Amino acid sequence: MKATLAALCVAAALSLTHRAEAQTPSPPCNRDCLKQHLDTYLNAVTSHDPSAGQLWAGFRQTENAVVVPEGQGVWKSVTALGPTQRRYFDPVQGQAAYYGTVMMGEEEAVVALRLRVQWNQATEAEWFIARKGDPGITGEPGKTPFNLEMLRSTLPAQRVVPKAERVAQREVLEAIVNSYFDGITSKNGYIVKGHKGCSRYENGFPTFNSPMSPAQIANDVGNDGKTDCRTQADFGVAVVTARDYFVIDEEAQVVVMSAMFRRDSKNPKRRNHLAEVFHIDGGKIRTVHAAFHYAPDDRPVPNWPPYDGQFPLPASYH
Repeated sequence: MKATLAALCVAAALSLTHRAEAQTPSPPCNRDCLKQHLDTYLNAVTSHDPSAGQLWAGFRQTENAVVVPEGQGVWKSVTALGPTQRRYFDPVQGQAAYYGTVMMGEEEAVVALRLRVQWNQATEAEWFIARKGDPGITGEPGKTPFNLEMLRSTLPAQRVVPKAERVAQREVLEAIVNSYFDGITSKNGYIVKGHKGCSRYENGFPTFNSPMSPAQIANDVGNDGKTDCRTQADFGVAVVTARDYFVIDEEAQVVVMSAMFRRDSKNPKRRNHLAEVFHIDGGKIRTVHAAFHYAPDDRPVPNWPPYDGQFPLPASYH
């Protein structure tokens, strides 16, 4: 009897040990680890070989919020990385970002990529892809903002900010960026924690430096009579939803995040699904660079948890 009890105790202990081992989180992926995974994944995409991407068995990928299986989408269309490349890393969240361009045959596209790494494998990839001929805000082909030359001349260089010049708390970096979207929805530039003259580019196209309205001039929050990232024109945005600050790169003082601009119910214009790169200097936004697309009404955006149903059902839906 004692021998049987002892054997049962040993078996239970082994079972608990194995269960604990299975639940033990994987070692954190530092900046070098994230860089290795990002480069491996991008090389696998450009070589059209998912088996070379160190992908997790449950790997999931979206392109402009559409789920695509390995071997399709960018796995076929992307032939090389473009001349404009930036990489950002967040070991705390285990995520890396690529922002810049890729070649799709002879065509150069503006992209942003979120790559998640867990268990020493790539588990998620979220692509934001913009091409020159994409639909604009009304759905008309070829009307999306797009300017490759401007993107190349304005995108800040990769950098490591000296520790003494950094915002020390990552939560503050997120709050600085969040103030930008609060300024948009509140239509109040005073809310935005940005430098005077801060810039914003959509797929390389500048969306600032236009003449300010009389009301903006009266409020004196602009840049010598011209708009900046704090005083941009009214985008017709009712609310900025699904704000996901997926890379807070403390070394670079860069935040890469995604969100969606939702219009009010009477506005027929398309929703804007975007990824944006914020360069922060001295606790304020200096530049904003976006990669985005205008999503049709029948597309569930952003199509990542918590799956809130961020889309209006078309009238034809039954």
